[in-house]
Amino acid sequence: MDSSNQVPIRKTNNSSNVSIQHTPIKKNTIRKRSKFLMPIIGILVIIVLFFGGYYAVQQLNKNNLMSGVNSKQYQAVFLTNGQAYFGKITSIDNSFLQISNIYYLQAQQSVQPKTSSQANLSLVKLGSEIHGPEDNMYIARSQILFYENLKDNGQVVKAINNQKK
Repeated sequence: MDSSNQVPIRKTNNSSNVSIQHTPIKKNTIRKRSKFLMPIIGILVIIVLFFGGYYAVQQLNKNNLMSGVNSKQYQAVFLTNGQAYFGKITSIDNSFLQISNIYYLQAQQSVQPKTSSQANLSLVKLGSEIHGPEDNMYIARSQILFYENLKDNGQVVKAINNQKK
């Protein structure tokens, strides 16, 4: 050990003389620790910034996707399989659209064959099916053709309001 890095400290006690030798941490050791800690701190800062930026982009994207949805109105969601659902879109992200208070159209079966222009359609509230689904649905964005806000005076919204009474 280099004696230039040691600092002698003497402590005296009234009952006996005691000499204590104190060896401080070498400056090289401190430098080695700081050289080791700086990259770790830098990596942690980069990780925090990355996840913070990712979260901010997700929130902005979510807000942008919902900007076309009027929360005071019902929406129609048209799927790639030809099915349409009517309800309130509650959230949209990059993967899913969430809709609640859901209705859909169902063709009425008749004994006499009718042409497509004469088909009787009825509006059905989701939840009365045999499998008993909840009134909340997550639809994969890849399965959605488009969605639109519905006017309060449209036939679908009038039928929904009549069913609620």
